[in-house]
Amino acid sequence: MITLQPSPARPAPGVRRGLLVLGLIALLSQGWGRAADPVARHSGGILRLALEADPRSLDAGQVFSNEEGTVGFLLFNTLLEAGPEGGFVPVLAEGLPEGSADGLAYRFRLKQGVRFANGQELEAADVVHSLERCFDPEAAAVNLAYFTSILGGLEFLEARKKELATPRRPGHDPGPSRWIEPRRVEGLRAVDTRTVEIRLSRRDLGFLHVLTTLSAAIVPRSETTRLGRQFATHPVGTGPFVVKTWTRGARIRMVRNPYYFKADRPGPDAVDVLVGLDRSTQAMMFERGELDFEYYITDPDLTRFRRDPRMKACLKRVVGSTPTFAFLNCEIPPFTNRLVRVALNHAIDREAAVRLMSNRAVAQRGPLPLTVRGFNQELPEYAYDPARARALLAEAGYPNGFATTLWCNPKDPTWWRLGLFVQESLRKVGVSVSMREISYTGLIDASGRRRTVPMGIWDWVSAYDDPRDTLDSLLNGNNLSEDGCINNAFYSAPRVDELFRKSAAEGDPGRRLSLFRQIERQVVEDAPWIFLVQMNLDSLCQPWVKGMSLRGFWPPAHLEDCWIDR
Repeated sequence: MITLQPSPARPAPGVRRGLLVLGLIALLSQGWGRAADPVARHSGGILRLALEADPRSLDAGQVFSNEEGTVGFLLFNTLLEAGPEGGFVPVLAEGLPEGSADGLAYRFRLKQGVRFANGQELEAADVVHSLERCFDPEAAAVNLAYFTSILGGLEFLEARKKELATPRRPGHDPGPSRWIEPRRVEGLRAVDTRTVEIRLSRRDLGFLHVLTTLSAAIVPRSETTRLGRQFATHPVGTGPFVVKTWTRGARIRMVRNPYYFKADRPGPDAVDVLVGLDRSTQAMMFERGELDFEYYITDPDLTRFRRDPRMKACLKRVVGSTPTFAFLNCEIPPFTNRLVRVALNHAIDREAAVRLMSNRAVAQRGPLPLTVRGFNQELPEYAYDPARARALLAEAGYPNGFATTLWCNPKDPTWWRLGLFVQESLRKVGVSVSMREISYTGLIDASGRRRTVPMGIWDWVSAYDDPRDTLDSLLNGNNLSEDGCINNAFYSAPRVDELFRKSAAEGDPGRRLSLFRQIERQVVEDAPWIFLVQMNLDSLCQPWVKGMSLRGFWPPAHLEDCWIDR
C-alpha cells in the first residue's frame, strides 16, 4: 500500500531549473502557467508551414525530427508541460501530482471533460495505455530509455518480445490479447476513471521532465488498438488540431479539434503544411508572405535577410542548441580502439568548422547542448594537432592510417558540409573516408542497428532541461539494443555505465549533477564521437504570428498556442 502526500496549494519561489526532488513537488504551484499576452488574441485564419519531406510518423511515440515534434504538439497533449524556473504546469492533469514520501510514486487527477478528437472522453485507462505503449515493440516507440524507471516496464517489454518470437499455443484465442506474463506494466494503474497512479522502481529526479515530452503524450487506446501501425498516419489526440487530410509528398491539412478542452482558445482555424519544398523555396515563399514560419534557413538566405530590415525583424535565434558530431561505432574496428578515436578528434580544427558553418555555431566541447542546465564549461578540449593524431594512430597499430565509410544525409546541408570537412580533415592524417549518401530516415534506421554503420554525422536537441536526456539517450551503455538504438556509437564503458546506474537512483540533486559531470568528462576522454560544433538554430516567423515559442529544447518551435493577428 502506497501512502501519497498531497501537494499544498501555493508554491515557494526559486526552485532551481531542472532539478526537482519529489519532496519539493509540494512546493510547486498548481497555477503556474504562461504569462498573459498583452496583445489581444484573435481566432481565424490559416497557419501555413512547409516541410522538406513527409514526416516518418505522426504517432506521438514515434516522432523524432524537430518538424515532426512541432506538428505533434499541434495534435497531442501531455499530463504536464515545462513551466518557469524548472517547475511544471498541468495540462491534461487537473493539478500537479501527489508524490509519495519515498519518491517512488505519483498520483495524477485528470481534468474533467477532456475529449479526444474522435469525441471519446479521456480516461485514466488511456493514460495507462499510452505509457504502456512505450514498452510495446509493436508500437515502435523511439524513446524507451526515458521510461525505464517505471516499475515492471522492462519485464513487460521482455514478455512482449517473447510473444512476437513465439507462436501461440494450439487452441489459444487468435486475437490480439497478451498471453505471456506480465500482461500489464506493474507500475501503471488506473485507480478510477480520472485518477492514474505511476510507481517507479527507483527514484528518478528526471521523471516529471519525461512526462512533458511528446513521447509521453496521451493517445486513445481505442484508436491505437483499432489502427495498429496505421495510427502513424491517422493520429488522434486531445490537442487543438486534428489531421483532416494527408496527401503524401504534397500536403497535410489540419483543422480545429471540435472537442478541444480549451473551448475558448483563440487561434487559427486550420494549419496547412506543404510537403516537398526545399529550404530555398521555403525562404522565397516566406519572403512573399506565403509561409508563416520556416524552421531552417540557408546561409545565403540568412545573409540576405540580415541586410533587409523587414526580414531581419522576422529572424529568431537560439545559440548552441544542437550538438553536431560524427559518431564512431565502438563495436566496429578500428573504432573499438580508444586511441584511434582520440586521434581522430585531434585531426579536427573546430574553429575552422565554425567558420565553415558561416559562424552559425560554436566549437563543440562536450556532449551536452549549451542550452541545457549543467553544461560543463570546464571540460577538457581536444587541440587541433595533426602530428599528435598521426602518432596516436601509429601507437594504435595504424601507422599508415586505414579506410572507413562515413554515412551522411546529403539533403541536410549542415550535415553534408561537415561530413566533407571530416573526410578532408582525416585524409590529412592518413585516414581514407568514403562518403555513403543515405536519407535521414534511412540513417535513423541503419545507425540504430548493431555493427552496421561505422561512422556517421548526427545531431541532437535535448527534449528537456536536464543532462539526463542527452547523456542517457545517446551514451548509456545499459540501454544498448540490437536495433532501434539511439546510442548509435554503441558506446559502453564499465565506469560510465555504473555512473549512469548511480545517477538513476540518486535522490540528491547536487550529487546527481556531479555524477553527470563525471560522465561528461569520461565520455570526452573516451571519444565515442568526433566532437565538431554546437549549431545555433536560426528560424523565421512572420510578425503577424503571435505566441510562437522558440527555445533550446526539442522541438524548438512550439506553435500550439499561437494566433494570427494581421
